[in-house]
Amino acid sequence: MANIQLAYNLKRYRKAYNYTQQKLADKISISRQAYSNYEIGKRVPDLDLLAKLCDVYSITLDELVRQPYAPAECKDPKAVYHICYRHNMKDILYLTDKEIEFVLEYRGAEWEKQYLIAYVLDMMNRQDR
Repeated sequence: MANIQLAYNLKRYRKAYNYTQQKLADKISISRQAYSNYEIGKRVPDLDLLAKLCDVYSITLDELVRQPYAPAECKDPKAVYHICYRHNMKDILYLTDKEIEFVLEYRGAEWEKQYLIAYVLDMMNRQDR
């Protein structure tokens, strides 16, 4: 039985990242025809292949398989994202190396610097509103 949401998402994510079926198939080491079958819902990829696709798009398995495609959530494919979990929550965050470096620097800073950073970020957020 085909997963219609998965087939829809496969096509939308591929187009959002400007990949041809051939280019994406090469990235995940399968034939273009095999990938085409997944995109039209004729076949369903196995778990290993789904994991590769999630890595390519920097998304979770749930986002790929169950959730409707959301173009605003597409991440920069050139940036390397790391999966981070919020403590005592089920939320997953994707952070770049630069963001992780910022967090670690913030944690190691004296309280005065932490306060200054928080103040500047707050002011920037107020300007964006």
